[in-house]
Amino acid sequence: MFKLESIFEICSTAYGKLVYSVLVGTVGVVILVAFFNMAVTPTDSIKFLPVIIAFNAALTGYMVLEKTGTFFQHKWLVAVIAGVAATLLAFFALNTLFLHITGLFLINAPQLLIILVIGIGASWFGGVLAINYLGLN
Repeated sequence: MFKLESIFEICSTAYGKLVYSVLVGTVGVVILVAFFNMAVTPTDSIKFLPVIIAFNAALTGYMVLEKTGTFFQHKWLVAVIAGVAATLLAFFALNTLFLHITGLFLINAPQLLIILVIGIGASWFGGVLAINYLGLN
């Protein structure tokens, strides 16, 4: 059985901080999509998805470098990997939720490719901002 102290030890490592940043980005996408679905229909909320993905991927890329500091050698690559992971997890979470609620998938394969490109670019941008702002080299 896990003890609370062991969970805190795992989360205090650089890889735990990476996972935490990815989960924050994923939950952010799900919350924002749920918010927009209260105002518009699910088919209309897909129009906002690229902006939501871009914001949360940039946030993820920035946050992972802010939390880990100089631990990783290739910082921008870690930021991109974290952004892609958050985008993919959000894709699976949103499709699972919408499949149970509406019986349809929210995001199809061509849309996934589009949001992946957006996620890669935005997380790279968030990583570059973190490197420049925090003075990480």
